Amino acid sequence: MKYTNVLLSSVIVLGSLGTLSIASSSFHTSDKVAHIAADSTSVNFSTYQSIPKFEKTIGSNKIMWKGDNTSITANTLKLDATADFEQNIIDTIVVTHGKERYTLQTGDFKVKLLDITSVAQSPSNKWIVIQVEKSAGSNLILVNLKTGENTILNEHLEKAGKQNVETISSYNWSPKEDIIAFSYGNTEKSTLAIYDTKKDRFVYLPRATNYISTGLILWHKNGKSIDFISEYPPDQWILFRYDTETKKVKPVKKITKKEFQQWFKLDKYPTK
Repeated sequence: MKYTNVLLSSVIVLGSLGTLSIASSSFHTSDKVAHIAADSTSVNFSTYQSIPKFEKTIGSNKIMWKGDNTSITANTLKLDATADFEQNIIDTIVVTHGKERYTLQTGDFKVKLLDITSVAQSPSNKWIVIQVEKSAGSNLILVNLKTGENTILNEHLEKAGKQNVETISSYNWSPKEDIIAFSYGNTEKSTLAIYDTKKDRFVYLPRATNYISTGLILWHKNGKSIDFISEYPPDQWILFRYDTETKKVKPVKKITKKEFQQWFKLDKYPTK
C-alpha cells in the first residue's frame, strides 16, 4: 500500500481563508466521551507561520523542486524486471544552495526511492528536509546546507529506540529555531515528535488519544505552540494543540473535511 500525505490528492481550493470558529463539541476516545471546551475566539490563520513554497516540475528523467535560493534535483532511472510501481527510481539527489552543491547517492540508502513529495527549508536557511516516497511510506531526509551532511530521520528515530518507523507523513519547521516537528508511524498508528538539529535530540509529544494518522502540522508564529490535525476514530479528524512550555496536548475542535482543506492551504505544497 502506498502512502500519500493525507487528503493531498483531494484538496480543493475553497474561497478565501478567513477564520474558522471554534465550537463546543465532543468526541469519543476509548469508549469515553472527552469534551472539547468552547473558545470565545476564532482560529485566525494569521496565527500560523508562513511557509516558503517550493515548486515541483517533472522533466525527462528528473524531478525538480525549486525555491528562492535552493533547488533539489532528483535524477531517475528505470529498472527492468521489477514491479511496475518500482520501475522508476531515484538514482541521485542533487541539492544546490547558492554556490554550494551536494549529491546524495541513493545507493547508500536501505530502500529504493520513488519520488520527492515535498521539500521545506528551515528559517535560518541552514537546513532542508526532503520528503521521499518509497514503496511503503515516506522517509524524511535532513540535509545540512553548510556541510552537505544528511540524515534519514526515520533511521535516526530507530537508532534512538523507536521501532517500525515506516513513514514520516507530516512535518514543519519551527519559525524561531532549527527544530522540526513531524509525525511518524505506520498505517495504524501516528506519533508526534520534535527534532532539535543543534542538540541532536528528540522530544516526544504525549499522545492525547490513539491517533491513526496525522494529516497536518503547523507552528504558531511565536514558536511556542503547534497545532496538528489527527485522525481518531477512522475518518474523524480533530485539531490538537501542543504547548512547548507546558509539554501538554489538548484537543481544540473537530475538523470537517472542508475545514481541513482550508488549513491544508497553509502547508508547504504549492497550489496549482
